[in-house]
Amino acid sequence: MNLSAPLSPHPSLSDQAFDALVEAISRGAIAPGERIKEAQIARTLRISRGPLREALRRLESHRLVERRQHLGAFVTSLSLEDLDDLFRMREALEGAACGLAATRISDATLADLSAMLDAHAGTITRDGQYPRMSSDDDFHFRIIRESGSKRLFHALCQELYLQVQLYRHRSSSRPGRSEMAMKEHRDIVAALQTRDPRKAEEAMRVHISNARRNLLWAAPEAARPAIELGSLT
Repeated sequence: MNLSAPLSPHPSLSDQAFDALVEAISRGAIAPGERIKEAQIARTLRISRGPLREALRRLESHRLVERRQHLGAFVTSLSLEDLDDLFRMREALEGAACGLAATRISDATLADLSAMLDAHAGTITRDGQYPRMSSDDDFHFRIIRESGSKRLFHALCQELYLQVQLYRHRSSSRPGRSEMAMKEHRDIVAALQTRDPRKAEEAMRVHISNARRNLLWAAPEAARPAIELGSLT
């Protein structure tokens, strides 16, 4: 799904517009802080403004878009302090989810995760970036689901997931980071295979902590004096 092609009537036009906008925002086609040009996007997608505005309202509820009086809709721009807080929250919650998953995940699902990483590795080799995946093909999403915790799933996959996706491209922009993230993902699978909750939680927390450091590293140096500069090297 992208903003350069017209949409078909199924699923709903607003759902398709929502997916197209999430993808465009996630890959930086519409940058944080940039105004969303509703008329232009509606023409590109060949839909009316109604479904597009419904999609934008959904994005607002996920805090990916904000309305400014008399100015229109803008992609949310989080401060570095907000991002630091977001990733620290994610580290704690997703670490807990991974620990729970270690006691519940099946051998078949572990094999699926390994196969998923093999497929992802080919994409990284070709373009140097870790790809944005659908929820069913997303490594983190799958592990959170395997935790069996409805509350963790809601907190991470419905409230935080899209906000994390907004900055995921930036967090993998440091040279070599995508390859390192792949290694960390394989370390997580190895920890899950031990069925040891503490090892699994620690592997996930290390991975997300490194993603946070790389995200802050990618920000302009002048904008990050208050956030653990010593840990970014």
